[in-house]
Amino acid sequence: MTPVAAHRIHARYRPTAIAFMFFAELAWALVVATPVHAWARRVWGAHPDGDAVLWIPGGRDLLVWLGQNDAALGVVTRTTLVLLVVGALLMQVPFGALVASLAFGREDALEPPDAGAQTGAAEPDASPPARLRSLRIVRALKIGVASFLPLSALLALGSAVSILVLAVGALAAAGIESAVTDSLGDARAFTVKLVVLALFGVLAAAFGIVVDLARAAVVREQGFAAIERTSTPAWGTMLRGIRAALVTSRRGFGSALLAWTGRVVVGVALLAIGYVASDTFGGRGGTALTLLFIVHQGVVLGRVALRASWMARALSLVAPVQDALEEARSAQRGADVATSER
Repeated sequence: MTPVAAHRIHARYRPTAIAFMFFAELAWALVVATPVHAWARRVWGAHPDGDAVLWIPGGRDLLVWLGQNDAALGVVTRTTLVLLVVGALLMQVPFGALVASLAFGREDALEPPDAGAQTGAAEPDASPPARLRSLRIVRALKIGVASFLPLSALLALGSAVSILVLAVGALAAAGIESAVTDSLGDARAFTVKLVVLALFGVLAAAFGIVVDLARAAVVREQGFAAIERTSTPAWGTMLRGIRAALVTSRRGFGSALLAWTGRVVVGVALLAIGYVASDTFGGRGGTALTLLFIVHQGVVLGRVALRASWMARALSLVAPVQDALEEARSAQRGADVATSER
């Protein structure tokens, strides 16, 4: 196993890892949906139209179902929430495997350089270097397991801070709206409220970018630990990942923000396609249901690919910084050893 050069880290080189992440998310979604599916089947299974009545415009049957005194509602809600939390934590393992596959490759077998890149090369040395093959899934999963604790800690930290920022933003927006309503009027005050909410949303997104850079640094460090057959404490790994992310943000946050924003825009467009498909084919069986399933899974696969593409970009940004920090730490350790020997 060897690290991939920063300029060679691209999600398009790792389709197998993306497919693995997609199927992992699909399995998680099926588990989370199981309680709701079982409840709906028990209530509506005997109905001639099945659950198609829940799609009738107006949602009367849906509201009646959810509003009735049924003990199953509380059980299903609690079970689904528990599955969501547990699943979010467990998904850190395949996520870590995906990032490891992006950051490292097999040195025992190399793919030839892209044929298109060789066209017009004046000399053989001008062709790009061969591309490392993907890690075997077992090796990538081992790095994902080793990264589980620091990745889970970063997930908890990022979620808590983002929720706090958005909550403070909601309170600030409500307070500002109330303060300016008399002078600006209801419409303009509401516009000010939306602007304040958007600013806090951007702040939360910026923090999320830094957390993703830290995730990339954590998995990459665990990969180096696997190469050197050493182990590092999860807490220290997380702190070093955060430090690398902060240094990377200070040097190139604009590039990270631009890369993240572009992928978010495409992701929102995919969600819009899924919404239109649901509105068009929802509540129908046969071919319409098959088309809806295909579109929805295509949207999920596209978003997984976008996530992988963003993490590849995060790795390419954080790798040079992380390597420089590690060299500085090694030099400092060497200086400390030399000093102690005098």
